[in-house]
Amino acid sequence: MAKDYKHQKKCRLCDGANLINVIDLGSTPLANSFLEKKQINKIEKKYPLKVNFCMDCHHLQLSHIVEAKKMFDNYLYLTNTSKQNQDHFKDYARDIQKKIKSKKKISILDIASNDGTFLSYFNKRKYNRLGIDPAKNLSKFAKKIGVKQKVMYFNHKNSEKIKNSVGKFKVITANHVCAHVSNLNDFFKGVKNLLDDNGIFVFEVSYLGSVIKKKTFDTIYHEHADYHSLKPLIKFVKKFDLEIFDFKIVKAQGGTIRIFVSHKNTWIIKKNKIDKQILIEKNKLNLFKISSYRNFSKQIKIVKINLNKLLIKLKKSGKNIIGYGAAAKTTTLLHYFNIDKKQIDFIVDDNKLKQNKYAPGTHIPIKSSDHIYKNNVDYIIILAWNYSSYIMKVHKRFKKIKGKFIIPFPNIKVV
Repeated sequence: MAKDYKHQKKCRLCDGANLINVIDLGSTPLANSFLEKKQINKIEKKYPLKVNFCMDCHHLQLSHIVEAKKMFDNYLYLTNTSKQNQDHFKDYARDIQKKIKSKKKISILDIASNDGTFLSYFNKRKYNRLGIDPAKNLSKFAKKIGVKQKVMYFNHKNSEKIKNSVGKFKVITANHVCAHVSNLNDFFKGVKNLLDDNGIFVFEVSYLGSVIKKKTFDTIYHEHADYHSLKPLIKFVKKFDLEIFDFKIVKAQGGTIRIFVSHKNTWIIKKNKIDKQILIEKNKLNLFKISSYRNFSKQIKIVKINLNKLLIKLKKSGKNIIGYGAAAKTTTLLHYFNIDKKQIDFIVDDNKLKQNKYAPGTHIPIKSSDHIYKNNVDYIIILAWNYSSYIMKVHKRFKKIKGKFIIPFPNIKVV
């Protein structure tokens, strides 16, 4: 039987073969492979979840890449699920609009546009908006809010089809997708092909500096093939006669870097700002040393031991514990930490597409958040840790009835 994943033997950015394994999280099911009730007795496929460090360009990446169709043809993550996410994208849209000023109508393409939320923040009278996303189930959400969306994967071949159909774009965006792409070289060739002469390509990815600083190992799952820092990306985009001219680090998704890219010699490069950040990556965050990732791996094990001790102690004293957030990262956390239905009764999530389903591998049931108050819940472990403040704010009522929150990262905290 043909494998639906491949062993990555060369660096995804520089093509170097000098890859060293630094983190091993065993094997897990696919992070978003939530199950219907009728599926929970079937054997679920697990895939190796290991991370390699490139000794040549210092890029961190998965050792095994799962076929995209297995993960993205039917997708259960929705951009507009949380207000925090919506606010982030409103600010992000404003940031782009400040940079691009034109009296003419501007063409914008959003790659992996999900439910169309981000494009909806660009006024349709000023922008010709087009989204593309491979998930057939998401296009109906974009259509409801008046965003045109094509169902396809983005690659060089499909960029030709788009160019022949609608031409080039002044703005191209790709949010939390570059780490998901099987062939990043082909993806950037497609961007180069569609980018207007004086246009900008803006993309956001999870920032490796934040992952290491906050010990958020659970952002490691099969959809995330890469863990990006600024320095390796600068070298990578040059391969396509493109250049990074600016960046911004934002709080979204637990720590994100927003990268601004243009054709060579078309935008002024914020050289001092970029050089300063690379020095921070090298000297303060230590992102270019293999020892950083070995230490990171040890720290994860300490959090694992401490969290399990806490949950065992609480269960022994008769406490009822539930989880909040059936996020993709939840799959990694539950599997590596060996947490299942023995410790967590159920998980609540605000995404209706995930409610009444079961978590991959552990089969913990997923319910709507009103079940917090329908059951005798003592503790909520916030599995979607990057939304901790927001979740606790929305559920003040839970604290009033003497409930407590457990925040697992960066250090275990009971609130």
